[in-house]
Amino acid sequence: GVKTWILDLLFPIACLSCGEKGAYLCPACRDAIPVLPPACFVCKKLTPQDGKAPAGRTCKACRKKSSIYASFSPFSYGHPVIRNALHHLKYRRVRGLAPLLGAMFCSSLAFHRVALPRDALLIPIPTHKSRERVRGFNQARLIADEIAGKLGLTLGADVLRKIKKTAPQMELLREARLANLAGAFAVSDPNAIRNRTCILVDDIKTTGATLEEAARVLKNAGARKIRAITVAR
Repeated sequence: GVKTWILDLLFPIACLSCGEKGAYLCPACRDAIPVLPPACFVCKKLTPQDGKAPAGRTCKACRKKSSIYASFSPFSYGHPVIRNALHHLKYRRVRGLAPLLGAMFCSSLAFHRVALPRDALLIPIPTHKSRERVRGFNQARLIADEIAGKLGLTLGADVLRKIKKTAPQMELLREARLANLAGAFAVSDPNAIRNRTCILVDDIKTTGATLEEAARVLKNAGARKIRAITVAR
C-alpha cells in the first residue's frame, strides 16, 4: 500500500552487513554467516544425531537438570549481523526481518540435517501484554509464524501466556533470572498440549532460563516432550 511505499522511500531496504540495496541481507553476506551445529541445551557439547536420538538432544549428563528434550540454536548472537538483525526486529520494530530470520532458521535445519517432528506444536515464548502493547508485536510469535508456515507445523500461539511482568532478563545473573521467572508463565489450554511434543520458539537463548521455565510449566501441564528452538544463542 501507500504506507509501505512511503516507508520504502524514506527507509530503503538495504543489507544490514554491506549496505547493498534491495534486501535486509544480500545473498553473499547471508552465506558468510556461520551456522552452528546442534549442541546440548545445558552444557553446549555438540550432539549430532545418534541412532534414535535426534540432533541437539540434551546430553545424558544434563538430562536431570533440564526439562528440554532437544534444542537447536543455529546462529551466534555474538555475530554482528545476527545481533543487528535481532535488535532491529525487537527494538526498532522492523517486522520485515521476521521472514528473513525464519527462512534462515529453516535453511540451517536442512544444513545440519536437524528434523523437527511433524506432529509437534510450535509455541512462541509469550511476552507480557503491557510489553506487547508498547512494541506492537511479539518477535518470537512472528518468527514462529514463519517457521510454522515453511515447515507445515501447527502453531499454538496462545497456549502459553505470560501472567507476571518480569524484569528484562539481559540485566540479570543466572540465579536472579530463574527467580525472576518463577510463576511467570501459565498454560491457557492444557488439552492442546496433553501428551504432545511441544517446540518452544524464541529469538535468543542466552542462559536458557526463560525456555527452561516455560518447558517446566508445559511439562507440569501434561506435555510429553519439550524441544526448544531459537535463532541465536
